[in-house]
Amino acid sequence: MHTIEFSNGNDAVRVVIASADREHILFKVGESDMMTSVTAYLDFAEAFIDAFHSLQGTAILCDRVGNEVIDVTFSHRGVRIGFHHPFAEKTLQTDQSYMTETMRQIGIWNRL
Repeated sequence: MHTIEFSNGNDAVRVVIASADREHILFKVGESDMMTSVTAYLDFAEAFIDAFHSLQGTAILCDRVGNEVIDVTFSHRGVRIGFHHPFAEKTLQTDQSYMTETMRQIGIWNRL
């Protein structure tokens, strides 16, 4: 299992990769599960790194049927992280500095 933590210094949401194969990844947040394709996860990771570097843009992780589950938006005002169904609805506001460790955990740090 691998954990990706989204934090603003006061509050944190841990997204756990519970299992994966060549086609799908199963995520857990608390008691909720979500399955996505490896391709959707890689698209999310690419968008995340682009938004992180330019300090603008949105990375969206969708489930296997295309529903938005996590969105991370970078702007001049900071970073907004939204969690949607099936996870508990939650929004974190933070700044880019809190996203550096998240990038490492997502597994794209070597692309910097």
